[in-house]
Amino acid sequence: MKTSSFTSVMILGLVFSFLFGNIAMSKVMAESGIGNDVFKVIASLYGITNSTKDIVTIVNVGDETKVKLYTSGKPTSEGSDKVSYIFTFPNVAVEDGESYKVCTVSVDNFKLKCENGNNSPLNRPEFVDINVSENASKKEK
Repeated sequence: MKTSSFTSVMILGLVFSFLFGNIAMSKVMAESGIGNDVFKVIASLYGITNSTKDIVTIVNVGDETKVKLYTSGKPTSEGSDKVSYIFTFPNVAVEDGESYKVCTVSVDNFKLKCENGNNSPLNRPEFVDINVSENASKKEK
């Protein structure tokens, strides 16, 4: 009799821990980097003119860094002074509020312009706009 009641209590305890464990786990909002939940940063460079030189855009999230190159003379959309790049980090778990950094450097002056961001709790890409024109205020961090 003791063995059967002990087994019943153990099974009931496992069922409750499984149910309450799943409820607690569902409230975690980190982007796991698995499946459709890939951390994405969309970096838009604006203020591009005919005299804009090559620009390197760097995005850093945790221990991961991705780089893209804007080549001067590359046509942008009709009449647009803007180009956008999508940086994806498929194997990186990013918690809500965790910081990331987007930097640009132009071959014209080799000055680094950086913008810091924090992962929002919304399930969407993060957006960063950087003015690359020479007339932009000098924001060096």
